[in-house]
Amino acid sequence: MNDTLYKPQNQGIQIQLRRYRDSLAISGGMVIIMSIWDVIKLFIVFFLGEDTIAKHIEIAMNQGGIIAIGTEFEKFVKIISWIVVLLILFLFCAVAFLYHLYIGLNAYRVGRQTAKKCNRLYLVFSFLSAIFTGMLIISNIFYFFNAADSSGNIDLAFFIMEVTALVNYILILYAAYKIRKLEKIEWGTR
Repeated sequence: MNDTLYKPQNQGIQIQLRRYRDSLAISGGMVIIMSIWDVIKLFIVFFLGEDTIAKHIEIAMNQGGIIAIGTEFEKFVKIISWIVVLLILFLFCAVAFLYHLYIGLNAYRVGRQTAKKCNRLYLVFSFLSAIFTGMLIISNIFYFFNAADSSGNIDLAFFIMEVTALVNYILILYAAYKIRKLEKIEWGTR
């Protein structure tokens, strides 16, 4: 008789590990895509919302006493104000994108098992993002009930995207937890 026993490659733990690793990788990619949405949303709010940047610059110039109707100095101050505001906006967008890119790439690499070292900081950032997104959803719910404007469709789209982001962060945390738990079980059976 043959003493070798056939052991299939696809045992229960390996199947579950692949499933949760795939989920983690997909959720990591989704975080990167959602960060692009965050940048777009920021520009929508600042350029198409009720309180646009142009309105804020105009108010600041009026309150600062800079307006001297149609002078070259007024035009110069407006141009400088726009440049400073846009630089700050682009810097904020870059930081927000890099933050989400860090979370997304690390989740993707852990899910695909291509991470060079075990860095769990992305999980802390995912947890903080989930908390922040949850608070943003709660504030949006309160805003819906107290809203007096007619931008309901835009607000609903923002709300749906924020709920999607929250679910995605929760999936990252859950998949990472399950992977860690299953890896401990797998290592314990060897």
